[in-house]
Amino acid sequence: MRNYHILLTLLLCSLASTAQKRIKYTAKGKQEVVRKKGQSIRYLIDSVVFVQKETTVYCDSAIYLKAENQMKAYDHVKIINDSTVVTSNRLLYQGEDRMAQLREEVVYKRGFQELYTDNLNYSLDTEVAYYFKGGQLIDTTNILSSTLGYFYAKENIARFYQSVVLVSPEFTLRTDTLRYNTLSKIAYSFGPTEIINKEGTIIYAHGGEFRTEISQTEISSGNIETSEYILDGDKLFFDDFNEYYLGEGNVKLTSKENNVILIGDEGYHDKVNGFSKIYGNAIMKKIMQLDTFYIAADTMVAIESEFDSVRRILAYPDIRIFKMNFQGIADSSAYFLSDSIIMLYQNPVLWTGENQVLSDTIVIHVSDSSIEKMDLKRNAFLITKDSVSNFNQIKGRLMNIYFLDKSLNYIDINGNCESLFHSMDDTDTVLLGINKMLTSNMTIRFLNNQIHNFTLYKSPEGQFLPPHKITDKDKKLDDFNWMIDRRPSLQDIFVKPVYNKISVPINDNDGKVKPNKQEIEENRKKLQEAKRGKSLKGTRN
Repeated sequence: MRNYHILLTLLLCSLASTAQKRIKYTAKGKQEVVRKKGQSIRYLIDSVVFVQKETTVYCDSAIYLKAENQMKAYDHVKIINDSTVVTSNRLLYQGEDRMAQLREEVVYKRGFQELYTDNLNYSLDTEVAYYFKGGQLIDTTNILSSTLGYFYAKENIARFYQSVVLVSPEFTLRTDTLRYNTLSKIAYSFGPTEIINKEGTIIYAHGGEFRTEISQTEISSGNIETSEYILDGDKLFFDDFNEYYLGEGNVKLTSKENNVILIGDEGYHDKVNGFSKIYGNAIMKKIMQLDTFYIAADTMVAIESEFDSVRRILAYPDIRIFKMNFQGIADSSAYFLSDSIIMLYQNPVLWTGENQVLSDTIVIHVSDSSIEKMDLKRNAFLITKDSVSNFNQIKGRLMNIYFLDKSLNYIDINGNCESLFHSMDDTDTVLLGINKMLTSNMTIRFLNNQIHNFTLYKSPEGQFLPPHKITDKDKKLDDFNWMIDRRPSLQDIFVKPVYNKISVPINDNDGKVKPNKQEIEENRKKLQEAKRGKSLKGTRN
């Protein structure tokens, strides 16, 4: 008797479950039942309504297969399931698993989300919908389209695959795999991703996080491309609303027009204020013919502007310079891109061959292939070490150094010129004496980076000291400072050297990121002077 009650209970439960799964239907118009191959097929016409659980379906006509509990609906199809409404032209509804296969002009609406496609499969129990031949999701902020897409209503998540495009108010994103939170409006891409904002800035990434409502992006291993620069990094942050881009880890900033690359540990681009900053082992590389010109510093700032005189790259402090035939140090520098002029500030020191030059400020004129000229502004001092380690020296107010085929060609010294030369015999091994001279102007010519001859102008005054009258004091002009131990190597560019004594002063130029009107005007005057000097240079021997 007990077993009978158990069987009866199971039977009633089964019948109740079957009744719940059975589709109920009504129709205003004609209903016709046809039997084919032993199966009952019911044709319903005009304002058809069928119901299952909390789901209601409307259509113009339908075919109901009782044995399979299956409904085929046609024209003006509309499904209402809780807060979700789906419309289409055709529907195949499986009552057993509550799966709807909707075709042609499908529109899925849930809250503020609308999904458009021609092919949608929708599970009314799990509330998961997916399309497979192209579709588009639109919400209050973004438009997302792809070839294949899944919409998880309960989790507020959508997944998109193949030819994915996300259009937000501030940018357009393209990728092949994307996950999207329909509540937070945050998108996550996986794999190669391209983002283009309204201003034309382009981001290339290998996946990232995109906060579309506040126009912020975080990506890994990619780059951001502006009109003038390309910013690369292991991790990038992109705030399109504030037009601010941040890079972390192996940051690289590449100038599109000048063959200039800036690298460092971290960096950012501030589009509103028109500059980019690289810091932490910052290095500038200018690609030249068969060589590379390096400048290393703690911090570098690339300033953008519509004015050529303002566009430049600042570096500070503790400048190290390296080129195969040319090295140097300084406190700070400015590279004026339009004129290919590098200015070194705060007692810079440069070396080429066995020659060392010092000055308050040095201006370097750079071409695509080499260094053409250097101008030493105020307190210029040239020291040349000869084959027997004597130091020939020249001082002057201004000094212009010219190069030919990557070697010293000649030097013009103007104003308060003092010189000290060691006179040697024909074998260059025996000292004959020291020549000390004073004049207003001098030209020195070089051969193989060594002093070959010189010319004095305007009534020079001189003194010759034979060897037996030379004291240690006579061997050096005032302010002599041979600093060969500070001459940087290529390794010093990438690994900052440590010195017991810092002989180059350090200034904090961080506040000079954005130039003021006075600074702009001063730079214009300097550039005009440099241009006049370049046009008057001519060819000299």
